[in-house]
Amino acid sequence: MKTPILFLAAIVLSGCSASMVTPPGTGVQMANAPINEANRPGVIRYLNEGAATIRKKRRQDAYNQMQKACGGPYAIDSESEKVDGSTTSIEPTQRGVDATTSTSKYWYIAFHCVKPQ
Repeated sequence: MKTPILFLAAIVLSGCSASMVTPPGTGVQMANAPINEANRPGVIRYLNEGAATIRKKRRQDAYNQMQKACGGPYAIDSESEKVDGSTTSIEPTQRGVDATTSTSKYWYIAFHCVKPQ
């Protein structure tokens, strides 16, 4: 009986995470890199759909990841919702085929690291 419950919990919790699209600059200039490489912002995103409590957990995970990526304080530069990707489901019917396309809405956050004072 524990296995189905653990499996369900794993599925639910996996939907509560954000993903780093682009890590922030490290503050160290690399050879042949653009002059703004060391200070470029990071970008993180999370699925902006589902229950409010789940979206709140995804945002908290984004906060945790930004703080970890910066090794401390960070500031948010901008936020916006974008539609990313689509899925098409094809289902045979008596009259032929029905196709349904769905999209996913993600919340993107651009941020930069702040040096502790």
